[in-house]
Amino acid sequence: MKFHRRAVSMLILAGPALLSACGASRPVTYYSLDPPAVAPAPQPLDVNLLVGRVTAPLVYRESRILYRTGPNAMGSYEDNRWVEPPPSICEEMLLTTLRQSRRYRSVQLLSSNAKGDYVVRGRLERFEQVEGGPLLARVWLRVSLYDPNSGHTVWSGSYEHDEPVAAKDLPSVVAAINQNLQRGIVELTSGIDQYLASHPAPPAAAAK
Repeated sequence: MKFHRRAVSMLILAGPALLSACGASRPVTYYSLDPPAVAPAPQPLDVNLLVGRVTAPLVYRESRILYRTGPNAMGSYEDNRWVEPPPSICEEMLLTTLRQSRRYRSVQLLSSNAKGDYVVRGRLERFEQVEGGPLLARVWLRVSLYDPNSGHTVWSGSYEHDEPVAAKDLPSVVAAINQNLQRGIVELTSGIDQYLASHPAPPAAAAK
């Protein structure tokens, strides 16, 4: 089921001249997602984190909202898009959630060239509306923690969930994807926290 209606929270880009032109295309509707609410941690860890780029298959690196019609068939909406490609949305949500937790000494992007004790890496596998039965919002996200000192991945976690969509319209699909992604980000960052809390940095690393 494909939708072409506008959303509640959106940004429409189209000039008056374009809208009045004969045969003009539809204005593009852009959707943004909100990070989860996170309570600050009572006791920070003496750890510096770097958030690396979230990778994804090529089809997810564009901003068009995708819908899946079968195991191996997908389509996209031309006039309904994310404000950023989904991997960038996930990367920003990871960064924001880790920072807002106040659990770590610092949380920076890997591209900032800051020094860190661990690098958070991500891989987005699914991010779409799913048809062919009850309407669903699918998110599959994998996150790992890399130790640059040892050169090893010390922790990894995966999140795969299909969130039911409340109504058969695109704003409801977006809301379900937002809720699904928030749940996944909270689950995965909690896994990072549990690992680091149970594996304190050695004195040499902690003194950096």
